[in-house]
Order: sequence, then structure tokens, then C-alpha cells
Amino acid sequence: MTEPWTLLGIGTGAFVASNIDDTFMLMLLFSSANLLARDVTIGQFLGIALLVIVSTSAALLVLVVPLFAIGLMGLIPIGIGVKRLIEHQQLSKTNKQNNKLASLSFLSVAGITVANGGDDIGVFTPLFAKYNTYFEVTVLVILFMLLTGVWCILTYHFIRRPLMASRMNYLSQFMSPFVLIGIGVYILLDSFVF
Repeated sequence: MTEPWTLLGIGTGAFVASNIDDTFMLMLLFSSANLLARDVTIGQFLGIALLVIVSTSAALLVLVVPLFAIGLMGLIPIGIGVKRLIEHQQLSKTNKQNNKLASLSFLSVAGITVANGGDDIGVFTPLFAKYNTYFEVTVLVILFMLLTGVWCILTYHFIRRPLMASRMNYLSQFMSPFVLIGIGVYILLDSFVF
């Protein structure tokens, strides 16, 4: 079994790295005149819960896949991190999302969260495959739900401070690819060395 502090660190790093790019989507949702903050928050929790369910279900492959193949799943976050290093954020994509925000409910927010959650599944699945005891899965699920709440609170306050939002954009573009690559390398090394 993994040390709890190590698991919390890895889980936090995975969550932040895979969700930092969603900050601006959440900012758009929170600043929409057609949405209550409550609907955005409930929708975000529901969307993350669905992504966790998909990831844990995909991680059940650990029962039929050899251990070395599970370690190779560390290549998924590395690939996502490299992809983020190569591609640039498109402002027009954000503007298109802003135009489509009319009359959304918490289910629509959950749908947006799931639609933007490919990187979450790509990062969470190897974690749940690697850390698959009842204790480890429980810790990761609780951690992801707590971090979702923190993420919503921080994002809601960011829309009131544009200077912080612009700095967050810079940090997300700079840091998240390296964190994802680091998590992938850790999964690979941990699977093949220990």
C-alpha cells in the first residue's frame, strides 16, 4: 500500500494538471448571466464524478492486463503533456463556447465537463489502475471531490480578479504539461523499478 502523503501528492498533482485548462471554461460558466453559481458547481461535481466513474471502470482492466502493461499506461499522461506543450490555446474556441452558454442548467454544465474531460480520463485511469486497493481508490475519489470544490471556489473568485486570471492562464500553459509528463514518468518508473 502506498503512503497516504504520497498518494495525496500524486492525486493532487494529477487533478490540478488535468483540470487547470478547464479553469477558463469554468470562468465563462460562472460569469454567464443565464447560470447560477449553484448550477455551475453542481454540474462540475456531477461531471467530475462521471469522469471518475469512467476512469475507475477503465482501471478494472488491471484484473486482466499484466502489470507491465499497467505501467505503460503512464505514457497516456506523458502524451497529453507533450500534446499540450506543442499546441497553443485558441482564443476563438473560448469565444465560441461563450456564445453557446444561453440557458444552461447543471446537467449542461456536467455535459461540458465530461466533454472536456478526455485528459481527466487519460490521467485518472492509470492512477486508479496503479493505486487500486479499496483505501487508495477511496482516498483518490474523496480527494478529487474535495479538489473539485476548491476548484469551483477559486475559479468563482478568479472571475472577480482579471489580473489573477491572466496570470493563471500563463501558469496553466507553462506548468500543466510538465506536471502531466512528471506523473506519467512516475507511473512508468514506479511500475518497472519497484
